[in-house]
Amino acid sequence: MSAFKAIDPLVTDTIRDIQRPSAILELGLGSPAMDIFTDFTRQQPMMLEQNTPVDQACEIMRRTHIRSFLVIDADESFRGVISLDDLVSEKVLKKMAISRLRRDELTVDFVMTPRNRLHAVDYRKLQTATIGDVLAWMKEYGEHHMIVLEKDSDSIRGVVSACGVARKLRTPLVINERAVLFSDIFTAVAV
Repeated sequence: MSAFKAIDPLVTDTIRDIQRPSAILELGLGSPAMDIFTDFTRQQPMMLEQNTPVDQACEIMRRTHIRSFLVIDADESFRGVISLDDLVSEKVLKKMAISRLRRDELTVDFVMTPRNRLHAVDYRKLQTATIGDVLAWMKEYGEHHMIVLEKDSDSIRGVVSACGVARKLRTPLVINERAVLFSDIFTAVAV
């Protein structure tokens, strides 16, 4: 027997009004970057182990409605970042061809962006930055996620995601990925 009971439903056919907050925080490019920051000291980070199969990772993201996860190893050490875009893109097909693995054998560590390919900013810098500064950084580096570090403890303090910024600004954002290494450029041109 369940300890929970269903809540009685109400009829909604006569409802016309929608309540709204009395004071809405309108965000713009000049607003503090801290207003769009996901602080891991206040919110649990979303993580996947690097050996998670890509289809399972995709399903987890769809069920949780979260489009990116930090990737960890079995010891919970940070290894990289994986996004839903990575999992549903041609990146998976390319990795399958290169590794000669079937899709059901492919794991997150094959398609994630490894930590050595990510850029990050210091938490102290973020505290004085604006949303416009963050977006300029994301466009400059072609990254959809800004990893925020606490340099003193050499750890990830949090993240800013382009999807989260777009949602809070209520506007679409376009961040084009940028080839960082010659091998990226070669792979993009060769395929």
